[in-house]
Amino acid sequence: MTSPERRERYERRERYERRERYERRERYERYERRERRAPGRARKRRGSATAVRQAGAFAGFAALAALTALAALSAGCERQVPRAQAPAQALLSTPEGSVGQIAVRQLEERPRLALVSREGDPAPAFVAAVATDLGPAATVALASVVEARLRAAGFEVEVGADRSAFRVRAWMTGRGQVEALLSALVVAFTQPVVAGSPEVDLARRRVLGLREAPLDAPELGAVAACTGRLGLAGNEPVPDLATPAGVRELEAWRKAALHAGRTSLSAVGPSAFCKEAEAALEHVGSWPHGEAAVDAWPQGDTVAAYPSMQLDGRSARVALAVRVPSALAAASAAERLGAKNAPLRARLAALGTPWTPVEVLGVARPRGGCVSVTVDAPEMPPGQPPETVAALVAALVRQEVRTELALPPSPGVVSRQILTAADARDAASRAAWWALSSAGVEGQERWATVLALPPRRELPAKGEASVGARFEAELGKALAPASQAAVERRVAVERGQGEVWVLLASPCGVAEEGVNDAGATALAALSAVQQRRDVDVTLEPWIAPEGVGVIAHAPLGEGAETPVDLARRVAEAAARVLTGTAPEPVSLSVARAAALGHLERTAGPEAAALGVFAAAIAPDHPSWVEPFGLWDRVVGSASSAARHRWQALAAGPLRVAIVVNADAAQAATAGAAIDRWLAPRLTQRACATPALGAPRQGRYTAVLPREADLGQSLVGAPLPAGPAARDMARLTAAALDGEGGLLAAALSPPPGSGPGVGGGASQVHVATRIVGGPRAAALVVDVRARAAQLDEVATRVHALLAGLATRVTENDLARAEASVAKREREARAEPRRRLVDLWRGRAPAGGATARTSLATWRAWLAATLAEGALVSVDARPE
Repeated sequence: MTSPERRERYERRERYERRERYERRERYERYERRERRAPGRARKRRGSATAVRQAGAFAGFAALAALTALAALSAGCERQVPRAQAPAQALLSTPEGSVGQIAVRQLEERPRLALVSREGDPAPAFVAAVATDLGPAATVALASVVEARLRAAGFEVEVGADRSAFRVRAWMTGRGQVEALLSALVVAFTQPVVAGSPEVDLARRRVLGLREAPLDAPELGAVAACTGRLGLAGNEPVPDLATPAGVRELEAWRKAALHAGRTSLSAVGPSAFCKEAEAALEHVGSWPHGEAAVDAWPQGDTVAAYPSMQLDGRSARVALAVRVPSALAAASAAERLGAKNAPLRARLAALGTPWTPVEVLGVARPRGGCVSVTVDAPEMPPGQPPETVAALVAALVRQEVRTELALPPSPGVVSRQILTAADARDAASRAAWWALSSAGVEGQERWATVLALPPRRELPAKGEASVGARFEAELGKALAPASQAAVERRVAVERGQGEVWVLLASPCGVAEEGVNDAGATALAALSAVQQRRDVDVTLEPWIAPEGVGVIAHAPLGEGAETPVDLARRVAEAAARVLTGTAPEPVSLSVARAAALGHLERTAGPEAAALGVFAAAIAPDHPSWVEPFGLWDRVVGSASSAARHRWQALAAGPLRVAIVVNADAAQAATAGAAIDRWLAPRLTQRACATPALGAPRQGRYTAVLPREADLGQSLVGAPLPAGPAARDMARLTAAALDGEGGLLAAALSPPPGSGPGVGGGASQVHVATRIVGGPRAAALVVDVRARAAQLDEVATRVHALLAGLATRVTENDLARAEASVAKREREARAEPRRRLVDLWRGRAPAGGATARTSLATWRAWLAATLAEGALVSVDARPE
């Protein structure tokens, strides 16, 4: 460049800066005159949607004018004149020393500027975001005009449009490019639209192109309005920009939207680049002024349904969006909802027909925010109205969204979203948009819910309500307070204990199991717990004839966890296992091995003898006696059977026992946490009550595996229904067992007659058990002995039980009662036992209890253990 050219350029710059200083001084003096005329009026910050509160009111202006005296004067004015109460901004400067440095600048009559200092990107990035507030067609048209003008000025930019906003993105590869781009952007904003120009032609083509990618249906318009998704709804009109009227409309849009009040800027790069961007914004003036975007709030909730050509078979899709006052809450809620281990994902996957989240959005808007969730089902269950199923799913999703929205927003959600963007242009786009957003505004939650189903092949019947009307009615039922899951709660406060305990189980237990699926429920419980072993709460399956579920317990965690937080953590873990976990093939394999191991330990080789005994006590329902089921059924159990049984349990009814260690507030919190996982539900399912066939007394045989060392004999009798009979059976078992018990006496030789049965006690093992639960129970003596000894031992046991009513004495009664009392004290020393008793509704024995008379006991024995009531099973290796 020659010397005269440099001089001319310098003089032009000097004239430009003098004119700028003059215009700034004039603006300042006009502002001061306005303030003096109305000293009590709150200030209005022109050129910005809302004010960033970190900087002084005129700090940016003082830097522009480079006048220290004005800066001091402005500070004095700030102390005298109250600042307008603008909504708090969502994007705030990060504290000094943060890993990612984000600074926000608000200069008078300029767009807000977000500066993100970071290194390592191939080049710095600069983005301008504009909230048009005008809808898809106008937004695309304006984005096209700005893009065309910037490209004509020599800038390689990317322009992306949403429903009511667009962003201009560019790499900055040379010094001074930011100021040049800003100057070109000001020109692009202020230059009137002229008919026949290339930019109008580009805008016309882009607007017409909107029709090539419309929304799936007009019913999605409310969801798109919340999320900002680009697309026309149905026959939504678009302007004809080839006509003078269309060009005039485009010019009106330019004046309404392209100004500092609806624009924000962002620079991402090293700190030197951020300083350059800030200085460039100070130097470039004459930004057009205007008010912030209105960002109209929805007037009410909407519910709709439509046939979608994108779906086939019996698939379905539910899309929900909610407009909320806080953009921070929206982003935080979406972050939690979309997490891999989120309750939403777990609950949807555990439904009878699994649903999958395909999209979770948290959108910051100029006013408030939006959370949107879209879920798909590959195939709806046959025989159920799709509107009813979809309504329950929509209510479940809505409940999860509301739960997450109610939690405090994550403090770092904004900076995390910006800084985790790999591409600097993406980080700048996010920062620029967050700079336009307010942290919170006034507004009521507004929901849009849309169901999509495949097109119907048959014509609707005359007078039939539309799918949309039926879906809206079903959704209303699902959201009604009466539809929320009712969980029976039983609570105990044990202050000072080390842990909080929760037992969540179905009182249906194994009631609905028959012979073919005996053990499927236990298998499902073992599998579900196996899948959640990695949590910070101890989880155990609880499998009993009268209930199947999960026990969860944990001590207070390290750090700032409160007793209430502990209760919530334990309860959520239990609820997630029962209602948010679907048994999977791998865990089912582990569970099957555990179930078979339990049966072999407690019931002998392959539980062969107990299987026959249980079938005799409870025909057609052997798992009412042994809830782990039959050996061969567990071995061959299909994954689908276990999954079906677990889903049936989760469908209710459910009962929870909660033992807390501080106060009743813990129990209330735990109950509320469980309710979250259970609601909504249109109806409360009842336990099925199949009839119990009459016990089949008599003698039976069973075959043990060839490698079994001992034979086995079970001798027992079914128990009458009711807790009193179980208490009598417990007393009888105590009298039979133990040193000095009736069994030991019956199997011992008379004094001076030599060794007892089998020649040695080591060859014979005898124990008394009570098996089964409230639906079917039995008192049984389990004998293990060599094949040669088995018959003699079993015969003596049989004779003992049949004649027990005449053999028991007061001494036997006293010893049995003392043994029962001791066992009860020792058992209740374990919190797990107290928890189970609470769930069962069994009150602890306290103080003096009424003794059972010998006559009462003998009468019960005579009726229950009579010769004709006994069931015997002899099992030997094949």
